Amino acid sequence: MMNRKELTAMLRRTEVVPFMLLVAVFLISMAFSSNFRDLAYLLRTSNRYIELSLTALAMTFIITAGMIDLSVPAVMSCSATIAAILFHAGLPMGWGIVCGLLVGAACGAVNGLLVAYARLPAMIVTIGTMNAFRGISQIFIGDKSLGRFPDWFNRVDSLTVFRLFGAQVSVTVVFFLLCGIAAYLVLHRTSVGRKIFAIGANEQAAIHSGVNTRRIKLNLFIVSGILSAIAGLLTMSRLLLVQYSMALNAEIDIVIMVLLGGADINGGRGSIIGTFIAIFLVIILKTSLIVANITADTQMFVMGIILLVSIIIPNIGSMLQEMKDK
Repeated sequence: MMNRKELTAMLRRTEVVPFMLLVAVFLISMAFSSNFRDLAYLLRTSNRYIELSLTALAMTFIITAGMIDLSVPAVMSCSATIAAILFHAGLPMGWGIVCGLLVGAACGAVNGLLVAYARLPAMIVTIGTMNAFRGISQIFIGDKSLGRFPDWFNRVDSLTVFRLFGAQVSVTVVFFLLCGIAAYLVLHRTSVGRKIFAIGANEQAAIHSGVNTRRIKLNLFIVSGILSAIAGLLTMSRLLLVQYSMALNAEIDIVIMVLLGGADINGGRGSIIGTFIAIFLVIILKTSLIVANITADTQMFVMGIILLVSIIIPNIGSMLQEMKDK
C-alpha cells in the first residue's frame, strides 16, 4: 500500500491522471459498443481528429511557455482557403500548398510579433486575430465552398502506409506520430525545451539567465501557424472542399487536449506524452458519445467535467496538506 506522500507524488505526475481517465473511458466505451475492440475502427475514427491533434502538439509548447493561441482553427481555414483560391485561379496545387503553408507561417508571425515584441496578452491578441483570419476566408469565399481538387490531393487520409494486425494505418496517422516524436525530443530532450519551461515558470528569471524569450515566443507562434496550415490542408483533402467555417470553435477541443495532458494554463508545465494520451482520450470519449447518440451540448458538458477532474486530481494532495496546516 502506498502512503499519502507516495500517492500525492504519483498523482502529481503529468501523465498519470490522463492515463487513468483514458483506461476508464476506454473500458466504459467497450461496454457500450464492441466497435471499440476493433483496431481498424479505432484507426478510422482517429483519422478524423488527426488535424486537431497536430495543432495540439504546437499548443503544448505555447501553453508550457505561459501563452495561448486561440487563432489556430482560423489559421487552418485561412491557409486552406488561400491554397484553394490560388488553385482555382490556375496555379498548380503544389504551389497552392506552398502558399498555404506560407500563409500559416505569416499568421503565426503576426501573433508572435504582437505577443513577443509588442508585449500584448496572448489571449487578447489571438482572439483578435482569430476573427481577422477567419474574416479573410469569409471575404474570399463567403458562404460558398470550393472543391474539385486534383485526385492526388484528395483523401490523403485514406492512403495506407502499412497494416497493423490487419488494420490499415494511414499516412496521416504516421505523419502525426512522427511529429509527436519530434515534438517530444525538442520539448523534453533539448536546451530549447528547457528554455520553454523556464519562460513559462518565470519569464523574468529566464531573461536574467540570458534566454532570448522574444525570439523563442515568436518561433513558437510561427511553428503553430505552420502546423495549423498543414492541419487545414489535410482537412481540405479529407473533406474534398474548403469553407470559411472550417474547424469553427475547434480551439476548445485543442486546449482541452493539452490541459487534459497535464499542462498548466499558467505555464511552466507540459508534456507531449500527456498530450498524446489526452488526444486519444478525447477521440475515444467523443466517439463513444456519438455512438450513444449524445447531443453536442451534452458532449461539451462531459468534456468540461473531464477537464475539471483532470485539473483537480493532481492538486488533491496539496489541498489536503494546506487544510492540515491550517
